[in-house]
Amino acid sequence: ITAIRAASEILHDDDEIPEELKKQFLQNIISESDRLNRLIDKILDLEKFETGKQTIHPTENNLIETIEHSIEPLQQLIKNKKISIYVESKDTLFAFYDEDRIIQVVTNLLSNAIKFCPESEGLITIQVKKEDDFVITSVQDNGKGINPNDFDIIFDKFYQASNQNFKKPVGSGLGLAICKQIIEHHKGKIWVESSIKGACIVFTLPVKNIEI
Repeated sequence: ITAIRAASEILHDDDEIPEELKKQFLQNIISESDRLNRLIDKILDLEKFETGKQTIHPTENNLIETIEHSIEPLQQLIKNKKISIYVESKDTLFAFYDEDRIIQVVTNLLSNAIKFCPESEGLITIQVKKEDDFVITSVQDNGKGINPNDFDIIFDKFYQASNQNFKKPVGSGLGLAICKQIIEHHKGKIWVESSIKGACIVFTLPVKNIEI
């Protein structure tokens, strides 16, 4: 909001701004408005889950295909950062879930992994396996990792990692909180696993149709 107001005031008060600079200020207003809109959507999404107003519609889906659908829109970003990404299980693994919502979860975990990968030789590994009545998925990167002291609070609202690759935290701090709500509404679990290098986040989804 501060950035939008500052750019708007400059455009309002100065009639002699060069056309190129004027377009830059307008682009800043558009991009910051979009970011604010995404933040509001996340807050409303989270509020619906927390108050029980959000419903999900699970059906039987192939989780490997869902993960591949999640990766596709991020491919250019992955390529630009020269990150290698591997899905270690190519088996057909079915589970019951709302596909749009699980794409939202996987996209969020992948976006975080991309953000925290090192500037060179970044690596993201996704493992999927069946265990008893659940399919277990892990998303691991080779970045700085997560402070063990933060394991219990990483899914809290507005959590921001203290060891990011940035001078200023990037993101709303709501993504993982929404992931937790989505997975728990599927009767699954999500947690951080200790890793020798990088961060590893794991979640489970039921193999059978569980009453939601």
